[in-house]
Amino acid sequence: MKKVFLVPLMLFVALFTTIACSEDNPVTDDPGQTLPGGGEESEEPEEPGNVEGGNSRYLVLYCSRTGNTAQMAQTIQSALDCDMIEVVPETPYDEDYNSMLERAQSELAAIGQGSYPAITTSVDSFEDYDMVFVGYPIWYGSMATPMQTFLHNHAELLSGKRIALFASSGSSGISSSVREAQELVPDAVFTEALHLTSGTLGDMSDRISAWLEQLGANR
Repeated sequence: MKKVFLVPLMLFVALFTTIACSEDNPVTDDPGQTLPGGGEESEEPEEPGNVEGGNSRYLVLYCSRTGNTAQMAQTIQSALDCDMIEVVPETPYDEDYNSMLERAQSELAAIGQGSYPAITTSVDSFEDYDMVFVGYPIWYGSMATPMQTFLHNHAELLSGKRIALFASSGSSGISSSVREAQELVPDAVFTEALHLTSGTLGDMSDRISAWLEQLGANR
């Protein structure tokens, strides 16, 4: 009887190990999805940061910790040949996932009390842009804190501007972060937002192309 019992037990352990290992590197830009490992498989873009494009009607702003949102931003920038600016936190985020989770929670709580984490990015004027694309990962259902700081700091300058939000996450929805953006920049005009999850990142190019067409954004 003992030998018969050991066979299904060993099969169960093997199955459990396989499932656990398959989640070691989930594709996610969302600390709210606390899966083992917490990393992602997509690589950092080769040329992240600020880019000057020939199409001065649009500006792409983005922040990204793992690279998913940066890849979305670069896809939009390439399609429109427009300017792109990375929103950078004053203190870089720790590569350790658990440390990142703790910091994200702390910063979100601080924002709830009116204290925004410092960033190194600023823009003097948005007058030349017809539309501003704002991209960010979703952390615990909220807009990533560096972008919240940027919108808070530039709310007056963004007044009256068309803002197109785009975001990435593991599984969290975008609706709460859209409300946060609308509260941070109440006098802006928000378009239809684009949200990609770990399950739709593979269709990024097609989804962004369709979204830009819907917005009437082109070279």
